[in-house]
Amino acid sequence: MPAVPGVAMLTHRCLDPQDPYAEREVHVAFEWAADHPRLIAALDEQEADILPDLVEAQRDDLCREIMSARLTRRPVHPARRTGRSA
Repeated sequence: MPAVPGVAMLTHRCLDPQDPYAEREVHVAFEWAADHPRLIAALDEQEADILPDLVEAQRDDLCREIMSARLTRRPVHPARRTGRSA
């Protein structure tokens, strides 16, 4: 994914909102704006940016998926990673 100058870009793999069978994924580039992701690009399997083709509901789906991933991630405790007790 090409870099955008001046933007701290993060990425996440999401289900392709254009795939009715939910079998494909898109690589979504985004940045945090206040408390929600601001979508920058959504690259499909051919690395074409499909974001301009998405309707608002599909963009909202991508944002919800990113937010859900953020909320379900649990930090790795250093003691668990090394096997030592805390």
